[in-house]
Amino acid sequence: MTEYSSHDWRKNTDDAVVTDNNSATLQVNDCIVRFKRPKSLKFEEVDLSRLIRVFCNNQESHRRSVK
Repeated sequence: MTEYSSHDWRKNTDDAVVTDNNSATLQVNDCIVRFKRPKSLKFEEVDLSRLIRVFCNNQESHRRSVK
């Protein structure tokens, strides 16, 4: 996991969990999403808590990106 600054989003996802169809449960703050970018075909890794931050900010303010 990467180091976070003082405005760490993970404090807001302490109780969030991820489940799959087999009822396995993981803590969001311990999860990383790995994916391949469609255009560049480059593999990326993003903390799941960061994706939740982007989702919440986009939903509230309709912005396309979060800095």
